[in-house]
Amino acid sequence: MKRPEKNLVLLLSDMKGFTERTSRQTREENARMLALHDALLLPVIRGYHGRKVKGLGDALVAAFLSPTDAVLCAMAMQDRLAGWNGRAEPGDRIEIRIALSQGEVRRSRGDLHGEAMQLALEAEARAEAGEVVLTDAVYLSMNKTEAATEVVGEVPLHGGGRIRLRRAVRGTDPVAPYGGRALARLRRLPDPARAVRLRMAAESVLDFARKRAVWTAAGLLLVAAAAGEHVSGAAENDPLARAAAFLEAREPMAALAELDRLADSPRANDPEVQIVRGKAEHALGQLGPAFADFAAAAKRDPRSLDAGAVAALADLLDSEAFPPVWRPALLKLLGEQVGRAAAPALRELLSSERARSRDDALHVLEVTGAATDDDRLTVARSDLLDPHASCAARRTAVRRLALVGSGEAATLLAGAAEARACGSAEARDALRRRQNAKVAEVR
Repeated sequence: MKRPEKNLVLLLSDMKGFTERTSRQTREENARMLALHDALLLPVIRGYHGRKVKGLGDALVAAFLSPTDAVLCAMAMQDRLAGWNGRAEPGDRIEIRIALSQGEVRRSRGDLHGEAMQLALEAEARAEAGEVVLTDAVYLSMNKTEAATEVVGEVPLHGGGRIRLRRAVRGTDPVAPYGGRALARLRRLPDPARAVRLRMAAESVLDFARKRAVWTAAGLLLVAAAAGEHVSGAAENDPLARAAAFLEAREPMAALAELDRLADSPRANDPEVQIVRGKAEHALGQLGPAFADFAAAAKRDPRSLDAGAVAALADLLDSEAFPPVWRPALLKLLGEQVGRAAAPALRELLSSERARSRDDALHVLEVTGAATDDDRLTVARSDLLDPHASCAARRTAVRRLALVGSGEAATLLAGAAEARACGSAEARDALRRRQNAKVAEVR
């Protein structure tokens, strides 16, 4: 579902050498590096009234209302990292490049769209580590006395023409390349080392809790086995069969522990293994990993997605906790690889309390050719009765009702026409066309 466009300043940053570093570091070292990245930079963004919009690995997108605040924030971020790197061990040093762009931006399906986002990506690709690059739109709107800039090049526009890029001028001080003035305005910031320790400690507690639950489940299995309640057949020796049995017994932790025994074997990436792992992760609320496993299984063999996996995928579509950045991939998986087999699970979402879930579920049904007039009627009814529905949602509901020939659709259209709210003009027009069609039939 699309949201109204807003004029924002976007700050896009990413880390130098991120892929190379993660490939030679342990998982714990990677987690600590990202925790340190956030601990250093997010307080600076908040200090300049910015808002983190999304993050994916080392990449970060933040939004600002003020161009001057955005530029000062970017300079302060670079100064904070320079100061940190000057006293940190080599393995703890972080270098980023930053790009700033301004323009109309809209959010749709959890991602940002618009020319401003595209220009930010283009500018970021031309920035070097330690630099702050900005488009001319930001420069023209900012208070130019706050930061000196210089022209560094141009970017072609998709519709023709070019836009100029600038960068903030750096000084010679290695620990405060942008003079430190923007950073000093924030006064005392939280200790990043302490924030990292707290975050890593919290993750260790969660990891310990997970392992403890696994061993508890394993202990219960041994007790059951001692009592003669053995898992029969192939499950006695096959980790996959045992994991499936644990999953059936609602012991997802124990199921994952069994699948871990296959981690170093050729079977680790078998679709059957990934499906069971995805179901266990879904049961534990690990929605991102669950989707990744289901998607990997579907890529290897779309037929491996059974009814339980499809139901879990539909649940992801209705979950507020599912990462928005993966939502387009989820819709593509349901629409292109699951296809009509997803229809029963998706129809359960057509009356969801979440407007986005209703809209996306119907979208997949339409894409697969499985949508019916009853489906369109259900979603349109929910949208018109939803007090929080947007103006665009009401208009879309009216357009859907116009395609349905039932008496209930006509009643809903009449109600929308009388409401004198968003969509009322479209509803009156749809009713007029219906009346003209009936007159033409009589003749």
